[in-house]
Amino acid sequence: MIYKSRVAGESDADRPRTPEVVFEALLGDAAESAKFGVAVYDDDGRIVATNRHAAESLGYDRHEFLSHDIADFTDGGIDRSVLDSSARREGVRLVRRKDGTRVPMQFVVVPTKVSNLPYYIAVSWELDTDDPRAAGAR
Repeated sequence: MIYKSRVAGESDADRPRTPEVVFEALLGDAAESAKFGVAVYDDDGRIVATNRHAAESLGYDRHEFLSHDIADFTDGGIDRSVLDSSARREGVRLVRRKDGTRVPMQFVVVPTKVSNLPYYIAVSWELDTDDPRAAGAR
């Protein structure tokens, strides 16, 4: 693909529009190959979609990972009032891998709606144990 810079005097309206299906395909491909975890879960905490990295970073294959709730990976689970929150959340938690080891993960969770149903998109990445943010993981 050749990147074409905007021509002088060209407005956004003059530029060709990318079809929605292309946006969706690009976003899906980008999330699938990303080196951070992406998981979508419903308002009950059930994981309904994930990229490969999210599953593999915790020692699971995708099918096995999808059989879990998001709360299964942290001590004490997730407080239902937090799960019901419509606010963006971020922080650091100790996350339990399949083999029982714990790793500090930074995360951002953003609520969204698909077909008027509530879902949450969680993006996470592993922190080095010497990262000062890892010390605050619980």
